[in-house]
Amino acid sequence: MTARKHLARRGTDERHRFQGTFERYGLKAGYHGQEPTILLREARLLRDNRLMTDHLWFNLTKGFCQLGQLKHGDVVQFDGRVNSYLKGYQTPSLSAATIDYQVSWPTKITRVTGGVRPPLPDWWALGDFIQQRNR
Repeated sequence: MTARKHLARRGTDERHRFQGTFERYGLKAGYHGQEPTILLREARLLRDNRLMTDHLWFNLTKGFCQLGQLKHGDVVQFDGRVNSYLKGYQTPSLSAATIDYQVSWPTKITRVTGGVRPPLPDWWALGDFIQQRNR
């Protein structure tokens, strides 16, 4: 069974506490240009330390920004709800798309490891900051 199937078993009704390891910041194409994202690896259900998925991408929301400039390997905890989405090419026949699972609506975001971190740049400089860090 794949790790994402473990997410599916959690259902969508309850919020769960997760823990993941910061990998890097990223950028994705969005409606208003590039939108900053955050990649967490080894996402585990905190209750029993069970691996739920090898990675999760999130929008870089205010909650994540308040953690400051994360370093590779920082451990982050958050509450979230499992939901399904269509993954892949969404053609009219939907033959190339599959249902996958993710964790959405992260709240109560905290950094577990590391000391004081400098703040992230303001929203307008964030894209340049991310591009420079990913070189």
